[in-house]
Amino acid sequence: MSNKFYERYWEGKAEYLPDFKIKWPKLKKFIPLEKEIVIVDFGCGNGQIIQEIKKINLKAEYIGLDVSETALKSAKTILPDCKFYKIEDGGKLPLKNNSVDFIFSSEVIEHIYDTENAFSEISRILKPGGKLLLTVPCHGLIKNLLIVLFAFNKHFNPTGPHIRFFSKRTLFSLLKKNGFEIEKYGFYGRFYPLSHSIYILAKKV
Repeated sequence: MSNKFYERYWEGKAEYLPDFKIKWPKLKKFIPLEKEIVIVDFGCGNGQIIQEIKKINLKAEYIGLDVSETALKSAKTILPDCKFYKIEDGGKLPLKNNSVDFIFSSEVIEHIYDTENAFSEISRILKPGGKLLLTVPCHGLIKNLLIVLFAFNKHFNPTGPHIRFFSKRTLFSLLKKNGFEIEKYGFYGRFYPLSHSIYILAKKV
């Protein structure tokens, strides 16, 4: 992820991202309710998702991670009681091994160059038995064929932020390689097999 790109991306952004209304009804039911746990938003942006998670679990400790200083500045303003850290694509996350109970990461990993490092680091900081709730844009055979035929230039716009493209198979493979067991998954946006995104709830074993 280019830092300068995402500083520009978050400049002046105060509203919720456009996919929030379609994904949150699907995702909020997976937020843990236990008290005194640590919840991390990997790719927290301006902190608005943490705001929503706090409405469900007010007693957890919250940590936001993002590459953009601009986004983190906004997040710190609206969530002064939470911890926020700037991270780097390919870098080590500033958290101890096995120190986190739950990680939320929505529409983030498709923006990352070093996805192997990202999955490895997420697994490292998560406690055994801890859970990851992950979403990415979904790319299956039928959807990909339609994109190639009717929307190639728009979808693969070279000025756009998406640099990785995941199918269910490749995503499951990366998770299992890094010690995760798939508990639940589903889709949101439009209709399957043309869904906007896939969500996965995975447990570190």
